[in-house]
Amino acid sequence: MLSLFKETEQIVRSEDALFRAREILISFLNKGVIPNWEQFYQDLPLLTSAEDLDNIRTYFFKLTEWNFLEEILKESATEYFFHSATGGQFLKVDGEKGSFSLNLEEKDWQLWLEILSLKYKQNWNVQHPFCSFYGELWEKSYRFSLIHGCTSPLETSKLILRCLKKSAHTLSAFGKTELLKEGVEQKKTILIAGSTGSGKTSLLTTLLEHVERNEHLVILEDTYEILSGHPHQTRFLSGDSPQTSLKSFLSYSLRLSPDRIILGEMRSHEVVPFIMAMNTGHKGLMGTIHASSATDAINRVALLFSLYSGEASLSFEKVIELICRNLEYVVYMENKKVKEIIKILGAERGVAFYETIEGDNNINLF
Repeated sequence: MLSLFKETEQIVRSEDALFRAREILISFLNKGVIPNWEQFYQDLPLLTSAEDLDNIRTYFFKLTEWNFLEEILKESATEYFFHSATGGQFLKVDGEKGSFSLNLEEKDWQLWLEILSLKYKQNWNVQHPFCSFYGELWEKSYRFSLIHGCTSPLETSKLILRCLKKSAHTLSAFGKTELLKEGVEQKKTILIAGSTGSGKTSLLTTLLEHVERNEHLVILEDTYEILSGHPHQTRFLSGDSPQTSLKSFLSYSLRLSPDRIILGEMRSHEVVPFIMAMNTGHKGLMGTIHASSATDAINRVALLFSLYSGEASLSFEKVIELICRNLEYVVYMENKKVKEIIKILGAERGVAFYETIEGDNNINLF
């Protein structure tokens, strides 16, 4: 018999041992503490056998050290989607998708995610159902995104891991990209479009490896994803206030004499100073945007500019012409590959003219 000196306590039957251990673990977590084994062991009740203790030890370390993750992360994928305790999906850089199963019981799914959020000191709960943060697992860096079950009719929380490579991919990994390398070296303005997870940021990170080392880069993001080893860079990460918005940082960055401005993603107000910078002599700008094609990206930029510029007198046709005056290449990504590259030739009366470099080799207009 274990814990013989706890004579005043009631002995817990084998069938109830794990249930009591789980209750004890939850009581620690409710205090904001992830206990170590020694702390946890001291609170265990009397047990009937060494086997019960072994089962509890296995259970404890599974939830606090997450060894069941190690085998999954060996897939070397770029993203992992944990949908529930029964499994999830992974996505590799070449676009290959696969699935995996978790060695975790359904009743412990939310408990494990609560431990994970506490481990990384995140305020994640019903009042704060979304959180994104960075951390390491087995010497690899990841961006963690947690979505609380209160947001879902199924009340199931989710975890998404995005692997952050410490070195950029090779350009060849994205397909036919020779033109893009030349475009970066010649300080062409390039916009990269695609859906979430299509490889926009990965391509942008790789293109930065081909920027001259004597240039001064200004890199602006709302989420830290662009991992650049460039020796001369000034970085801004947006916050929640107007003073720390991407628009404010982008406007301020124009005073820093940048050789090149890199915008992590255009979503709203930040499109205005970005387009104005293109049209006031700044070369080699690069950014990303969510769009369903290369041509759709131009329309989306124009729409965002119209919505947020405050220039009600500027027609949509004029906005298209303003964009096409200095935007030189638009790249469309799909499944981590370059699917389409168009070269902007100009615009007239709101009609943009472009040449398809990758795809159907024709002169087009829209």
